[in-house]
Amino acid sequence: MDLTAAVPRHPMFTRRLLGVLAALFALTLVGAMVMLVRIADDLNAEQQRKTVVYAQRALDSRQAASASLVSGYGVWNAGFQHLNGAIDRQWVYSQRNLGPALYSQSGYEGVFVVDSHGTKYSLYLGQLSNAEIGDLVTTPLRPLIQAAQAAMAGAQPVSSVVLFNGWPALASASPILPDDDSAQPAPADTSVLVFIDALTPAKLHAMGKAYDLQDLTVQSHATGAPDQSRLALGDTGYDLTWAPSRPGNQLLWRVLPTLVLAFVVLALLMAWFFRFTLRTARQIDDSYQKLHQSNRALEASEERFRAVAEAASDWIWETDAQCRLNYLSGRFAVVTGYTSQDWMHCCIDQLLQCETMPLQAWLQSLSRHASATSLRCAYRDQGGQLRYCRVSARPIIGDDKVVGYRGTASDVTDEVAAHAQIQHLSLHDPLTGLANRNQLIQFFEPLRQQATAPQITVVVLDLDSFKPINDALGYPAGDAVLIKIAERLRASTRGKDLVARLGSDEFALVLCGLNTRQEIDRFCARLVEYLRQPIAFQAQTLHVGASLGIAQSAHQGLDAGELLRCADIALYQAKAAGKNTWRYFSAQMHEQVQQRLQLEQDLRLAIKQQEFVLHYQPRYRVDGMEIVSVEALVRWQHPIHGLLGPDTFIPLAEQTGLIVPLGRWVLREACEAAFQWPAALVVSVNLSPAQFAGSDVVRDVRDVLVQTRLPAQRLELEVTENVMLNDIDNALGTLTALKELGVKLNMDDFGTGYSSLGYLRAYPFDSLKIDKRFIATLNGTDSDRAVVQAIISLGNAMGLTVTAEGVETAEQLRTLSRDHCHEVQGYFMSPPIDRHALTRLLGAPLPAPVLALP
Repeated sequence: MDLTAAVPRHPMFTRRLLGVLAALFALTLVGAMVMLVRIADDLNAEQQRKTVVYAQRALDSRQAASASLVSGYGVWNAGFQHLNGAIDRQWVYSQRNLGPALYSQSGYEGVFVVDSHGTKYSLYLGQLSNAEIGDLVTTPLRPLIQAAQAAMAGAQPVSSVVLFNGWPALASASPILPDDDSAQPAPADTSVLVFIDALTPAKLHAMGKAYDLQDLTVQSHATGAPDQSRLALGDTGYDLTWAPSRPGNQLLWRVLPTLVLAFVVLALLMAWFFRFTLRTARQIDDSYQKLHQSNRALEASEERFRAVAEAASDWIWETDAQCRLNYLSGRFAVVTGYTSQDWMHCCIDQLLQCETMPLQAWLQSLSRHASATSLRCAYRDQGGQLRYCRVSARPIIGDDKVVGYRGTASDVTDEVAAHAQIQHLSLHDPLTGLANRNQLIQFFEPLRQQATAPQITVVVLDLDSFKPINDALGYPAGDAVLIKIAERLRASTRGKDLVARLGSDEFALVLCGLNTRQEIDRFCARLVEYLRQPIAFQAQTLHVGASLGIAQSAHQGLDAGELLRCADIALYQAKAAGKNTWRYFSAQMHEQVQQRLQLEQDLRLAIKQQEFVLHYQPRYRVDGMEIVSVEALVRWQHPIHGLLGPDTFIPLAEQTGLIVPLGRWVLREACEAAFQWPAALVVSVNLSPAQFAGSDVVRDVRDVLVQTRLPAQRLELEVTENVMLNDIDNALGTLTALKELGVKLNMDDFGTGYSSLGYLRAYPFDSLKIDKRFIATLNGTDSDRAVVQAIISLGNAMGLTVTAEGVETAEQLRTLSRDHCHEVQGYFMSPPIDRHALTRLLGAPLPAPVLALP
């Protein structure tokens, strides 16, 4: 075929094709611009719709919060007694039940109590006022008051938007009713509690920040920029306004310049391409004949090029039929440091060596029709460094016989080194250089194949006091400790032993030839003492210890996994025994672990099936021995083991996180029971530190109070000092939020920690409970009683109610009475009893020994 006839000799076809491409390019540009503008408009419109919804949600949320709070104050036995008839200003304002805190803390500018005759109580900006509500609120309030009175059957608050001092505000009203089943007044006689929440700039800023509304403010209907979004505030003549974000415009500003620039660049490239194509089309006719003349030389060159490309080589070589080098490419000198003349006419075996077979024999075994194959070889460069290369080769055929060999050599030194590094990392810990778990398991393979099983001892050790170093000084300090411990472990073992790091601060030692426990004990004693030596890090002295678990092949066999598992169980027992010691694995340890796993499974099932019951222990006021509070104590009604005390399962629940659902159940059950008790009786519930860490305690308490309808002031939460020790900042925020719900807070086990006095000053506790260990020694030395007296005096000085728990004798009760302790709790008065026994106790007279006390 004549190739010159296949190519057009005039570029007219090329010009037409380029014109069509240019038109398509222009249409694509216009279409992309139009589509981008439409997308931007759609984004702006969608964002506008969303911000209107968010603004309405922000307003509704604020109204709901205000309505919830006014309902809490309105539906309240004490509030009904002091507000529905004549106002008891001493109780309302002086005792701060409906006082300045509603302005300073909750932000309500106006608090009013009104009835059909007018305003009975007025609190303006936190101060008592004689102003009528109608003097401050210009919007008619009669419909709001009547709606609140009409809603008294459900005790539901009502809300509306009003003008307060000429400014929009949220007015929430609730009928003042008792929260029990006592008689309620007629709707016309019901007093109404009204909270006024002005929409000040600060509150609007917080609402806008919470719902991502920029520049949220209040403006009249006639003011404001035209591009602002608006939401009418009822009939006040004012609107909520904000500046909506315009993501479509942002998209245009971000994408459009880039898109235009890209099209400009493409247009320039296409113009250059069109010009180049036209010029090339004119030159094709002139150059094609010359191309045909050089075709034969190009075919020879292409054969050499294919050999190079297939091998992805660094340098090219050729030999004659006897494998003597007759050609080396220029890259040979760059890679090896030799010149091509240094090895010319030398046999290729002298330059390259292969571990598996001679290179010359491999070349001569190649088939003349086979494709290129490769073989890894090694050589030393001019500097004496050992290097590796992948050699590919194929025969050179001339006159139907092999006249030589041609191939390439690709340097793979880095690849070989990387592979060796990977092999090393797969068997070693990268930080300490010790063996890892993989190498430890491989260590046992040849031992298991020996005819006579050797005596192997596996020691698994875990560092004591390592986590505090990591937490206080950071990971660099922890890494330095691990590296130093690894060095000491190597120094403590012999060459035939194995030291491995299993993870974090856990290590394993495989010891060969220790046949008796005396030898192992001596080794462990030396090792524990050696590891306890101080470690220097950046001018600081660090101390760690180690607990060891031991398993022996003589008892557990030569299975690596089984030996590690048994040693881990023994390690757990060593840590439980006080750390810095060691324990040998025994079958009894395995049974204990199985029992703990079984108990955890039973506990999970018990929470799901609610196999728990509450017992209640009363708390008495010393003056008069009247029951003032009842502490709820959980028991487990196990289907097999019977009734179990909290010491059996509470620690396990805290370790596994099951304390969170269990704590919620206890709280709800206690509040439901307390709702049926006399109105003045308080129920006390213990909160575990694990509940603070694993759940939203404030939300849980709020939900239970709402669901059970128990007044918040009748719930007391007992908190131990460990809650504050774990997270001081979060604990303070959580306890403050709980206090704002209206519940009481009691510091349990006071005197057993290190910072109880500081916590009493910083945290909002109402009472404290003296630990029973102090009460048990109350009749001992004078110093024991002095400690109790000091705690009682401290509580009195800080205005806290002091409770003594663990009172078991009449003498202890008389002593606490003489020392002016407020409340007592213990077996002498009453042990923990079930719900029915408590009901009988609340209706029974006090026991004689209690009444006889002075």
